[in-house]
Amino acid sequence: MASKRFVYFVTLSILLVFSLIFYTTSEITTKWPVSNIQSSSLFSITKSSTTVISSHSLSNQTRRFALFSSSIHSKLRSYIFYAPIAAGAWQRLGYEVIVVFTGDFTDRSNASKSPQLNLSRAFLKRLGVHTIDFQCDMSYSTKMSQLVRLFGGFFSDTIVQDNDYILTTDSDIIPMQSLEYELVEGTHGFIYNAFCCGSFQRRNKTYDMYPMSHICLKKYIWRDMFLESIQRKELLDAKISSLNMTLLSDQAPFSFETVNAYTRYEFGKLYDSNMTKGDAAWYMDQVYSSMLINDYFQNHPNMKIDKRSKTSKRLDPHLPVIMWESQRLPSYGDAHLIHDEVFDSYQFVQFRKLLFFLFNYSLANDFVFYYKQFSLVLNDRPEDH
Repeated sequence: MASKRFVYFVTLSILLVFSLIFYTTSEITTKWPVSNIQSSSLFSITKSSTTVISSHSLSNQTRRFALFSSSIHSKLRSYIFYAPIAAGAWQRLGYEVIVVFTGDFTDRSNASKSPQLNLSRAFLKRLGVHTIDFQCDMSYSTKMSQLVRLFGGFFSDTIVQDNDYILTTDSDIIPMQSLEYELVEGTHGFIYNAFCCGSFQRRNKTYDMYPMSHICLKKYIWRDMFLESIQRKELLDAKISSLNMTLLSDQAPFSFETVNAYTRYEFGKLYDSNMTKGDAAWYMDQVYSSMLINDYFQNHPNMKIDKRSKTSKRLDPHLPVIMWESQRLPSYGDAHLIHDEVFDSYQFVQFRKLLFFLFNYSLANDFVFYYKQFSLVLNDRPEDH
């Protein structure tokens, strides 16, 4: 019985992926513009009247990448489901997108062959998104999905050049207003909602805490923050015989070994501990990135990073249903999405309004079709409201 069920799901997955690939419209198969995305008929852009950036924007003069990651082993399948939708939302604002899937991609892993992952990949491919499979043990996959965002400076030049910008984000955060994510002349990047999180003590220093959503810096700065870090200096001075020195060079690969070398050294046993949402391990990425940014810009006083307050409202899952009405959506700067509750058809009715606010009718309907396909291959779909 189990083998028959497995064959059934594999067959269904193949059919659904092929239907997603070949179910196209003339608009979708057209390459989406990068520097002039706002003129594209694929998106509807609503600018906030409350967001003001006084300096000249550089956003149309350089490439910007939004980077987020999802574990293929997560019990919450919404992270994988949202990947194409979040990617489309960033493309709507003129960003290219890099999605990193973390986990075990070897033959022994069923997760790498899951129907849900295949559907997400197929849609991301249609959108022209860069996807990277980040190999690590299942036990580290969630941890890596957070930490890899710090290591975008080690991406291949075939994807990102040194002077391109990389913005860190999450797959369940949807940007809605373009002005909040524009680059400003005379700066080397920006931190969004920079004053949200107070400060912390570590290494006998006080550090400002910055949120991972969002930090936008040039690729070379993301890399140089590690190369000029106190952690790297101490690792080099320690002369650890078992450590591959390539991992500490500017040629280090974007890999588990590189992340492991830097992060285990800084956090010790915490790095290898079982991670639970909200515990100390959960915030390693935020703590580490804040340390690197504070130290780097302290050592480079002539460089300037634009620290921005969050001035717009967030569309949160806990808000009353009436707040998700179409006419209210233009007043929000971003949206924080519900998790697997979205697979309750009643909840999706509310989420559907956001799709039609963000995207044109054709693309929004494609996402609705994608939702229906994804729901069909879920093992544990929530009961309808």
